[in-house]
Amino acid sequence: MFKSSLSTDPFQWQGSILHKMGEAGFTLASFTTPNPGGYVWQDWAYQSLIAFGARATQGPGTLALFGYPSASGIRHEIDAAGIGDLAVVLEAKDQKQSISKEQVDSFHGRTLDYFEGGIQRGFSSDLYRMIWSTGDIDIGIRRYAARLGIILVGSDKAPLPVLLAAAEEWDAIEWMSNQYLGDLVLLGERACRPLHAETQGQSLVYPYQLNLWNDRDLDDLDYLQDLASAQWLDWIDNRHPLHLERIAANHLSHVSI
Repeated sequence: MFKSSLSTDPFQWQGSILHKMGEAGFTLASFTTPNPGGYVWQDWAYQSLIAFGARATQGPGTLALFGYPSASGIRHEIDAAGIGDLAVVLEAKDQKQSISKEQVDSFHGRTLDYFEGGIQRGFSSDLYRMIWSTGDIDIGIRRYAARLGIILVGSDKAPLPVLLAAAEEWDAIEWMSNQYLGDLVLLGERACRPLHAETQGQSLVYPYQLNLWNDRDLDDLDYLQDLASAQWLDWIDNRHPLHLERIAANHLSHVSI
């Protein structure tokens, strides 16, 4: 297992709520079609959190985050959120076109406002953020979201939490070289980083590193995710035919209630 770049201890991606939700969103977007309107897709995200055993779950239309109001006092809508091995909040977009920059900005602003409000009132967990999309996602939007630590899950390629979980398996070198796997973990974990508060003097602050990414890092992340997704999907299809389709059917059985 590769060592996490965010901690002194390895983070176990395999079986984490991020892995499970990334896999559910990807397979459902790839092999199923929710009823139009967006509400079903949002509910599927919420029902998935429940199916995976998350606690403190909340579904579409809620106006707080884990019971905490926003720092600004504005009552933003949240599609889904839950706490499993970690805390995660989700946006679910059922649309043919790519997620837009404005949608990413809106989700970033709302979740940061709620995170600040929660920290002020005793919330002490890191907060991971994920957007589910039923369609493909433009490369520019992927790069933009990576800079913010927002995990994107679409139908066009395997999402980073799924690839990071697969990279932990003993047979990962069958679909990608060790060097590429190491680079994928380093950059992939950086792109999936949570909102995190740190003590600075007598205060808690949310640090944003202006030098965390450069163009070459983003180019490398694009290349590695494209390569890893193509090679892992091809390997899965050859090793376990219809494996992902069966996973999609299993997830659908839990969310279509």
